[in-house]
Amino acid sequence: MPISPVSRYGANFRRDEIELIIRFAQRGDSLAFVGLAGIGQSNLVNFLRQIKEHAPQVRQDVSRLHFPVVDATYWEGTPLSLWKIMLDALNQASAQLSPPPEPQKIIPISEEERVLNMIRSRLHWLCTELEQRVMIVLDDFDEVLQAGPLSMLERLNGFRSEGNRDALSYLVLTKRLPHLLGQSYNLADASKFYDLFRHHIYALEPYGAEDAHQMLKHLNEAAGSPLREKDLSEIRQLAGGHPLLLKAVFELWAAEGMTGVNPLTYLAEQPDAQQECRRILHGLHPEEQAVLIRAARNALTEADQAVVNHLVRRGVLTADTHKLFSPLLDQFLTDYEG
Repeated sequence: MPISPVSRYGANFRRDEIELIIRFAQRGDSLAFVGLAGIGQSNLVNFLRQIKEHAPQVRQDVSRLHFPVVDATYWEGTPLSLWKIMLDALNQASAQLSPPPEPQKIIPISEEERVLNMIRSRLHWLCTELEQRVMIVLDDFDEVLQAGPLSMLERLNGFRSEGNRDALSYLVLTKRLPHLLGQSYNLADASKFYDLFRHHIYALEPYGAEDAHQMLKHLNEAAGSPLREKDLSEIRQLAGGHPLLLKAVFELWAAEGMTGVNPLTYLAEQPDAQQECRRILHGLHPEEQAVLIRAARNALTEADQAVVNHLVRRGVLTADTHKLFSPLLDQFLTDYEG
């Protein structure tokens, strides 16, 4: 009997986060996750895209749930561009359902209004006529929240107010805190869209031991199983459960073997590992960057305590010793020169 390939997602993949998202989607509530650059948001999003395939794994009824993904990396900086991405996401997420009715035969006065009307029609069909639950995933949404404008973001709340309040919600994924991203136009105090999730902003932490090990086993099998279990365990310890750092370290280890070298010292000098560490650092707010560098150098001060507490909640620093989650990232920041 052939051996089944190692699944990318383990039986308990991001169990707490997935259960929370499903619970919010079922009751029509919105939430946000803030995670480090490369922390695995894409893996979470892909899991949600295939939620019905994973129904036995999540052990919940997800037959009426849909997670259209608005990938903001394709956003061109205009409201029309955002609405086109959203409409395409809605169409893809509901492609297996019976076709929706044709929109009202009214000639819109602009291209933007035409697309907005199609979004409204699709949401009414899904949420009201078919009684489905739709959680729109706003993926990689930092740039959108930073640029605004507020009127565009308020449209997102408006879609809920048009008869979809209990069936339509949002999952916002960012690398930085939303209210800081939107400071220039006062997102925190002037936005009903922000009010949807302001009390439900969670940290997307690095992978736990089980998810990290599952990812490494998957990578190892795909590479022809070049590494021993002992090597995989050491890689997990060095990368600290950060998915892209895990991948970078695995590929370097598989290529070089690490025979006769100190893995931490060697890897910290490799461009691919340095690139991932730099991405993690630059994805943080400036205040977080400065405190994280001081933490790596054992130079924290009392004035850093508030930011330290925040980084602990994000899973970047340990609660007891304030050490970085990854020894490799710690080594990189110790030597970092900007």
